[in-house]
Amino acid sequence: MKKSTKYLKIFCNLGYALAALLLICFLLPKVLVFFMPFVIGFILSLIANPVVRFLEKKIKIKRKYGTVLIIVLVIAAVVLLCYGVIAALVIGIGGFLDYLPTMFSNAGIEIETAIDSIQNMIWKVPFLRNVDIPEVGNRIQESLSSLVIGADSPTITAIGGIAKSIPNMLVSAVMGLLATYFFIADREWLSEMVTRHLSVSFREKTMLMYAQILKAVGGYFQAQFKIMGVIYVVITIGLMLLNVNYAWLIGFGIAFLDMLPVFGTGTVLIPWAVVKLFSGSYSTAVGMLILYVVALLVHQLVQPKLIGSSVGMNPFATLFFMYIGYQFYGVMGMIIAIPVGMLLINFYKAGAFQTISWCFREIINDFNEFRKI
Repeated sequence: MKKSTKYLKIFCNLGYALAALLLICFLLPKVLVFFMPFVIGFILSLIANPVVRFLEKKIKIKRKYGTVLIIVLVIAAVVLLCYGVIAALVIGIGGFLDYLPTMFSNAGIEIETAIDSIQNMIWKVPFLRNVDIPEVGNRIQESLSSLVIGADSPTITAIGGIAKSIPNMLVSAVMGLLATYFFIADREWLSEMVTRHLSVSFREKTMLMYAQILKAVGGYFQAQFKIMGVIYVVITIGLMLLNVNYAWLIGFGIAFLDMLPVFGTGTVLIPWAVVKLFSGSYSTAVGMLILYVVALLVHQLVQPKLIGSSVGMNPFATLFFMYIGYQFYGVMGMIIAIPVGMLLINFYKAGAFQTISWCFREIINDFNEFRKI
């Protein structure tokens, strides 16, 4: 191959890869958000299509009628489930909000007691006598109160934002259901149209990407939600044994934090145990620490089994991708970075980057040959 031809191919391949990367990173997310009802409809159609196919072949129900039947049954099940869940949440959260001022008052008393104990200990150390621990405690209490109280608090702002978005959510839900119906009812026509306009190589690469995404991202989040469920049960039972009010709701918050990278159950349980310790509730403090150790052990035992080697990553690679994600999008970037990292690693193993690797190898080899004297 001539040098000019080879470098023209290298330039075309690298330019194509760069353009694809820019489109995936910047354009694709905006397109997916814009067409979100159709994306959700497509995902729901993939889930419902096996049932529709069963009704079509075994019970001899036409695909369009079977699709309507499945969608109606799914909507009914979802409505009943949402009604039950929302009713339970409204009752539980309503009671929790009524109890919230009392909880803050009790927490304030415990924090003040703990701060007084810490201050008495610090005064015994000569070079730490000027540290004003009560002032630090007051700042913490003011920060916690601002999360719940006040019209400008994040809680009130979030509720207002949800209320404003309800009309758009209803329109999106209707569009998503209609899209689900057409994706299932006209599946053969849509499949034929896609086959007619896309090349065989493109379809093969797309199916490879779909399989890798399903394996890496889907498997990862499925495992994480299972781990969250196990930790939720452990934390809730532990809090109930410690006679903590609304243990089921607090346990959910702690389990959600445990699912996030870096945070974990210790983010809540360890400070809580410290406050209980210095406020004189020694048995509760010991119980909190034991609950933290049990949750940590359960997490470490359950995680390898649920995630497994098929979607796992090397610890250093996990740390590397988490840091990159944090630099771009903060905590949310850390959450997304792990499945994205697994996806890239699986793509690499499947040979998706062979052409790019060849381009860089050729450039490096030719450069090394050229600089020799």
